[in-house]
Amino acid sequence: MSQGLSAEAGQVGTSRRRWWIVAPAVALVLVALCLRAPFAAVGPLLGELGDELGLSTGSLAVVTALPLVCFGLVSPFAPALAARWGVHGAVLAGVALIAAGVLLRVAGAPGLFAGTVLLSGGIAVGNVLLPAVARAEYGARAAVVLGLITAAMSGSASIGAGLARPLTTAAGSATAGLLLWGVLVLVALLAMVALARARRGVPRPGAAPSGARTGMLRDPVALAVTLFFGFQSLSFYAMLTWLAEVLEAEAGVSAVAAGGLLAVATGLAVPLALVVPGLAGRRPGQQPWVLLGTLPVVVAIVGLLVAPGSAPLLWAVLYGIGSGTAFPLSMMLIVARSRDVAQTGRLSATAQSVGYLLAATGPLGVGLLHDATGAWGPGLALMLTAVVLQLVVGLAAARPRLVNHAA
Repeated sequence: MSQGLSAEAGQVGTSRRRWWIVAPAVALVLVALCLRAPFAAVGPLLGELGDELGLSTGSLAVVTALPLVCFGLVSPFAPALAARWGVHGAVLAGVALIAAGVLLRVAGAPGLFAGTVLLSGGIAVGNVLLPAVARAEYGARAAVVLGLITAAMSGSASIGAGLARPLTTAAGSATAGLLLWGVLVLVALLAMVALARARRGVPRPGAAPSGARTGMLRDPVALAVTLFFGFQSLSFYAMLTWLAEVLEAEAGVSAVAAGGLLAVATGLAVPLALVVPGLAGRRPGQQPWVLLGTLPVVVAIVGLLVAPGSAPLLWAVLYGIGSGTAFPLSMMLIVARSRDVAQTGRLSATAQSVGYLLAATGPLGVGLLHDATGAWGPGLALMLTAVVLQLVVGLAAARPRLVNHAA
């Protein structure tokens, strides 16, 4: 009898240990689900928001551009928050900002702008520090958890866009539909409260050394990782903004079909994010993965330039495979090329600050070139140039070296 009770107690103890191993990953995935959906849901609702709030097309364009700009401007300050409150506490603060921004967006046109800034700032903190939290929780096994996080982020964008109209219909208005994303954010907030409390005694990362922010960009490894992150982001957001328009205009597909092809391209990012970090992290160098993250995009863009109508599904799939590989790879390289949790946070901040500001120029540049020329060819050529540069810096970032310890 006593042996049976002992065995049962041992099973309970094992189950509890497994839960405490899995629980941080669950919390981080919940946070990652909040890092794209709240602003990805805005795009499909621009017409409704304009009608409800009396906003012009130009004003709505500013709303769509604010997140990327905020990502770039806020990201450098995330490591300072981690040094002050710990990486867990800083991510918790970021989720709280997202919650406040989601709530504020219901307060008319001023609330939409102010709320977008607030939630974008919170998202920027999460973008930067989730890799550092994953490293703090799982150490050498962080690549697998990072795959789950990037998959959740990729899925979050698709979920946000896909559920935008159904939620608006259910809520009765576009602004009320945007408010419903607060349910997801609240769940993530509660999960992070629990995790931050459990890690209250964990040592905080040291404050960045004097000149560390500019020192990162002087380090060749950090610079390569930063530029790779930036160029892959530029390629992805340019695709997200204009691929459907290009397919409709150049390949002759219907608007519905073009939207479906874009959904296929973005949807490929979810399964790829689950496997790329873990597999790429098995070897010291990641050059083959850089090729997989860039060459399919090169072929897709050349196809769109030379024969857009011959195989639009193939061009969309190739673009999705490349961009879906490059994003989780860029996140994995931030962890793999840094030496400790503090340096992971600083490298993540640098890569995302520069990267998202660079990414914001992609959709804008393609749009301006189209307005100036009336054709999509110059914009596609610009994207092709960016992807070639992504390949060059990616091969440098993939070499098995670490950022200088002082950076």
